[in-house]
Amino acid sequence: MISVVNTLSLPTSLFGCKTTPSLDPPNEPEYPCAFQKNRELKHMQQRYLAHLDGLRAIAVGLVVVYHAGLGVFGAGFIGVDVFFVLSGFLITGQLVQNIQQGKFSFAQFYMRRIRRLAPAMVVVLFTTLLAGAFILLPEDLIYLSRLAGLTVLSLSNFYLANTTGGYFEVATDEIALLHTWSLAVEEQYYLIWPVLLLLFFRSGARFWRPGLLASIFLGSLAFSVWYTQADPMRSYYLLPARFHELFLGAMLAIAFQANKMPAPSRIVRELLSWMGLVLIVVPAVIWDSNIAFPGYLAAIPCLGTALLIYAGDGTSSVNWLLTRRVMLWLGMLSYSLYLWHWPIFSFTTYATGEIQTSHALVGIAAAVLLSHLTWKFVEQPFRFRWTFPPGKTAARLFGIPVLVFGVATVAIDEGDGFINRFDDATISKIHALESEPGKFPTTCNVEKDGLCSDILLLGDSHAQHFGDFIGILAKDAGLAYNVKWRPGCPGYTGLKPLNFKADHVEVDEECPEVNAAALADAGQYRAIVLAGYWSLTDIKGDRYFFVTDENPEPSEDNSNQNIADGLRKTIATIVDAGAKPILIYDNPQVEKRDFKCSRMNLLPFHDAVCSFPREHTDSQQAHKRELFARLAKEFPELGFIDPNAVLCDEESCYTELEDVPLYRDDDHLNQAGSQWLANKMLSQGENPLKQLLPAQ
Repeated sequence: MISVVNTLSLPTSLFGCKTTPSLDPPNEPEYPCAFQKNRELKHMQQRYLAHLDGLRAIAVGLVVVYHAGLGVFGAGFIGVDVFFVLSGFLITGQLVQNIQQGKFSFAQFYMRRIRRLAPAMVVVLFTTLLAGAFILLPEDLIYLSRLAGLTVLSLSNFYLANTTGGYFEVATDEIALLHTWSLAVEEQYYLIWPVLLLLFFRSGARFWRPGLLASIFLGSLAFSVWYTQADPMRSYYLLPARFHELFLGAMLAIAFQANKMPAPSRIVRELLSWMGLVLIVVPAVIWDSNIAFPGYLAAIPCLGTALLIYAGDGTSSVNWLLTRRVMLWLGMLSYSLYLWHWPIFSFTTYATGEIQTSHALVGIAAAVLLSHLTWKFVEQPFRFRWTFPPGKTAARLFGIPVLVFGVATVAIDEGDGFINRFDDATISKIHALESEPGKFPTTCNVEKDGLCSDILLLGDSHAQHFGDFIGILAKDAGLAYNVKWRPGCPGYTGLKPLNFKADHVEVDEECPEVNAAALADAGQYRAIVLAGYWSLTDIKGDRYFFVTDENPEPSEDNSNQNIADGLRKTIATIVDAGAKPILIYDNPQVEKRDFKCSRMNLLPFHDAVCSFPREHTDSQQAHKRELFARLAKEFPELGFIDPNAVLCDEESCYTELEDVPLYRDDDHLNQAGSQWLANKMLSQGENPLKQLLPAQ
């Protein structure tokens, strides 16, 4: 049986000095030997479970390699779940022991955690914020400063849950402190769990009763499954969906302390430890970010971790693997390595657009080096040499960082992200890059020739980003216009957009009603301009579909058929109402790195032509252009506006022209880009609205 309090004197540590490592998380040997003379006797009476450092090495390795984008682990993020179970086991074992011995103190518990976690975290936060002041654009620096301040308070997961749109979204790979969500979850758990554990003891409850523990675990797991389906964006980041993971480790520690865990035989130990390893490594390889997580799937690597904690100790082939020197070394560095790796990768992505293999390997090496230095010169001294009474610990390692990062957040926010560090030309480009579509007239507020307005621009978010474009052309032509748009809802009569996310589907049931209401007033306009992400299904056919009540099966072929029928009905409705239908060909969809080109050009070490091959756009839009050509034959009244005539030449399409950044993401124009597009047409003597709607 594993005992977390038995004495075990290890013969020699990694670095050749006599040690008896402590269980005080992270369960690692102390270094160097000079530190040992100041250690309390109780630390020498606790057993070092070497295989847990090896398990920690696996966990951090999965996370680092996954974030490096090397393609080895499609779901390396489950390494965090391994950490949660380990933490629950180690901390709860320590809590139960102290409570049973009458030595538990909330002050000492939290001061020990602050001393253990805060020094390295503060160093990384300060370095990251300082680097961000040189690398990030103002808007991104403001976001980072807020996240840093909340990280010190263990609240970063709430901010991320409400601002990122989900952990696996494209933009999150540039958030330098994204990984701090897990630290916040863990600290929030330890604000609750010691209180509950103490109440169990003081109430006389037999806290080791299997039925009670199983009920808590299964209840929290069931909640996680429900929450992952109900709110997949927030469930990943927040404690309620992760409670069962930490609690699983806690249950294991309680069972050990209550002597309820029989010692496995060598054969059983071998089988269970290999099973545990498989339950961690295989999901990390075969899963990817499209799964619904955490939910019930998170229980698989968590169970594997529990099996390895239980059976990984003692003589076995897995124990031999977990206790190699390199594994123990990485396990000891795991906390600092977890802190350092993501800022390095995120800043690399920010500066270069995407992480190449060479970048990843250099980044891993840099993270390991910084981790070793941090462990040696920050973590270890603060744990064993530079110790303070509880009051001073709280003030120096918590109070002062909260104050410093709070002041920094306010200063950066009030200073508009230190925008004055850039010259005037760069500031102008920054404002253009960060510009959002303007506010447009949305209701009938202009009576003209008995009409509500001359033009109604109708569609999805692409209609929104063409709002400034149409507004400038309309003003030049002396026309009034309105804009009605709904995210993800182009002007297809009767169609419901479906968005497949992991294993659940979002259905916009209101989209048909919104379009029907807008088209019911078609006779109040001279023209209805339709804009939309027309090629969405062709580009992302495995995720976005459009269905109708008559043809509800979500497939790419059915979706394209529904689109053709729905657009045909829309145009017919407009014509029957006496208005002119006008369709805007969509702007090019760009690759992730392409739309970042303008931003990277603002950095001193990057200067590139922001373009990509024209054939890429032609291929994406070919299917819908064929449809539009057929519709043009069916409806002679149908007019077209083609932005690609300006955004592309014969060879290339561009995301920046004449020093104006045009895009705000991979398929949306920014406000400056939309305005530039209209002004460029006018400068060339073209106004498609004048041509399509001649003066009356």
